[in-house]
Amino acid sequence: MTAWPSLLTAALLFLAGGATAQNLDLHGDPLPDGAVQRLGSLRLRSISPADICYLADGRVALALGQEIEIWEMDSLTRLGAWRVSDASLSRLALRPDGAALLVTDSAGWVHEWDVAAHEVVRSFDTGQRGLTTAHYSPDATRVLTTGSRPCTIKEWDLATGEELIAIEGEMHSFHEAIYGPDGTTAIATGPNGSGDLLAHYDLSTGELLNTWLQNWYTHARSIELSADRERLLVGSRTYGSEWRLEGYEELARFTGHSGGAVTSVAYCADPDQLLTGSRDGSIRRWDRHTPEVLLRWFVHDGHVTRLLVSPDGERVLSYGAGAVVETSIETGEEIVALPRHGGPVEAVAAFPEGTRVVSGSRDETLRIWDAVSGETLAVLHGARLGAYAVAVSPDGARVAAGGKDGIVREWDLQSGELLRELAGHFGYVRALAYTPAGDHLLSSADDATVRVWGEGDEPERILRGHRGGVLALAISHDGTRVLTGGRDGTVRLFDLADGELLDTLMGHSSWVQSVAFLGDGATEALTGGSDGRILRWDLAGGAVTAEMEQGEAVRALALSADADLACTAGSSGTVVVWDLADGSRLQDLTGHRASVTGLTVTRDGRYVVSASADTSLLVWALPGR
Repeated sequence: MTAWPSLLTAALLFLAGGATAQNLDLHGDPLPDGAVQRLGSLRLRSISPADICYLADGRVALALGQEIEIWEMDSLTRLGAWRVSDASLSRLALRPDGAALLVTDSAGWVHEWDVAAHEVVRSFDTGQRGLTTAHYSPDATRVLTTGSRPCTIKEWDLATGEELIAIEGEMHSFHEAIYGPDGTTAIATGPNGSGDLLAHYDLSTGELLNTWLQNWYTHARSIELSADRERLLVGSRTYGSEWRLEGYEELARFTGHSGGAVTSVAYCADPDQLLTGSRDGSIRRWDRHTPEVLLRWFVHDGHVTRLLVSPDGERVLSYGAGAVVETSIETGEEIVALPRHGGPVEAVAAFPEGTRVVSGSRDETLRIWDAVSGETLAVLHGARLGAYAVAVSPDGARVAAGGKDGIVREWDLQSGELLRELAGHFGYVRALAYTPAGDHLLSSADDATVRVWGEGDEPERILRGHRGGVLALAISHDGTRVLTGGRDGTVRLFDLADGELLDTLMGHSSWVQSVAFLGDGATEALTGGSDGRILRWDLAGGAVTAEMEQGEAVRALALSADADLACTAGSSGTVVVWDLADGSRLQDLTGHRASVTGLTVTRDGRYVVSASADTSLLVWALPGR
């Protein structure tokens, strides 16, 4: 299947939004003002749908804000968006015949939305301001709604909107309530004073039939009835479990997810298999009888909030950590895999020539990009637990990455071979830099040290002085000095040859997260801190000579080739361009959907590239270049 949009799609985007070839990215999606390219894609990324749902024909509906969006997943194409309510939508449920969606909103209303006509055909107010879910009865004539303010389960006649029954729960609130096997009972989950529990109610009388699975360690938040309506699948804080509803007999437990939590569950089309999703970002396919894990795959960078099996039983739709993904149940592979990172991008560095850059991500890969065309030139695997810092050797032949596991890894770019793993740090590796001669690689980490690596697998020197993690480092152009910034709020200057601490500069009132030498010497520097300040230093006297105010924590800093401009960025996702001659703020470049984690200027001096937690990078034209 192709991952590229058709020319017709690009043309429709042009007609709909006035977009031109100059502000479309490689995949035909609009770029923000000032950007010349996007590295990766944000299709179905960095979004927060309230719910996701398969339609009968395999298309996907998303509840986003007050609208329903429909997507064709074989091409990752948005087919349209339709406003349903004046309030934010909260949950979707497909009618058994596939012709309509049941939609809840934050104001407590239920709407039935015609899938073909794209319009609401009926609505009613439940009076449940904490409305969390709504479900059709098996014959689609009634609706079951779950509310937490007040804590009630209500059943409604769909045609008339008449309230049939209201049941006050045993819980403080309800997570969800679904119809029981014959459509005359409700099964609900929610917390009470002794932890979460499952409760079974008679919908004709409101009688509580049974409660079970109650303890402090089983926060049941995801439940699904089997196709034969005889069994209940439950996801909880410590494990997944399956129950026979007749007699409330536990059939199996599904354990082994990192941290234990099973945040979503789904039955497969194969009645002998089921799926669990976890807060570790993984999806597991189980033999429900043994229980044995048949396949495990990772497509999310955090909690897998929702799992749904496609109408044909071959795919699974999942939402978690800002991403909606469709994967194969058989292989775990994405159905359409765009050339992009699968998790937040944590770092970016430029190659010594041209417009190539390398990015590192929590998805445990590094990507080499052409910053102008947007094409992926290579993908390096093996950055276990994620790449949080990257660097390119001066000859462009090697690339290094530092990870959450405290290990620095180095690859040969021609072969893609992992050359070595340098262990010794404790905690995240936060920054990396090669010396100008390329004979040494420096790394800093949460263990308050900077390590100087030569040809061997042991550091030749360890630079100490910071009282806390070393978050940033830079090497002077002549290769004699090292500048560092740390959690202790200090900037420190070291002699690289012998590791001597030359000076400690105090001016920031919080973490120093970015540092750079100014010019071709080692007499001036620029630093950015979590206090929102960018300071210019005279290193000879140890004094601050200029100050600029970002207005937010400064996480990333990059200088133009001639050191006339500085680019800074942080949690808002805005890249600020400064004129260093007078400290004026020249441009605010906006377009990322999450924080900017790294910046680099391409070696041709024309572009600054920003890496973001939204899983993409943006390439911006520097003014006057």
